[in-house]
Amino acid sequence: MINFQRRRSLFPLTASIASVFVLSATPSSATDDGFFDCTAGLLDKGIATAEATAACGGARFPEELGNCVVDINDVTGIGAAEALSVCERTRRPEEVANCTIDIHDSLLTAPNPTAMEYCGRSVLPERYATCVIDLRDAAELAADEALTSCIRAGYRPWEIAPRL
Repeated sequence: MINFQRRRSLFPLTASIASVFVLSATPSSATDDGFFDCTAGLLDKGIATAEATAACGGARFPEELGNCVVDINDVTGIGAAEALSVCERTRRPEEVANCTIDIHDSLLTAPNPTAMEYCGRSVLPERYATCVIDLRDAAELAADEALTSCIRAGYRPWEIAPRL
């Protein structure tokens, strides 16, 4: 009976220690996760409630997703729904927004969803933007030609490579 009482008296202490470890492992600002800002931003841009909540609720970094859509829409004039479809599919939504905005500011006078689509497809969107802008400036290409040339940067003509 004495052993049972000792174990019983240690239980609250063990539980208290465990709760201290759990609380210290959780982030201090549990409410600052970006879901609110993401959803509010998308709703403000005219995205339907069901779409906005699904997109923000399923995002790994919801604040980045919301910023991507809002920034692209505000700066380039591309529709929020189009921006959401691209920003939602990418791993780097902030870089996609920067890429789209950089290309738009440097080369375009009207909204161009193709630039945003290509930025979203690129593995390194900011590098892609640099490629497009530099090719356009150096070779005096049309914007569409520069967009296409840089997205195909991984293509190599294997037929001309030496064979072993």
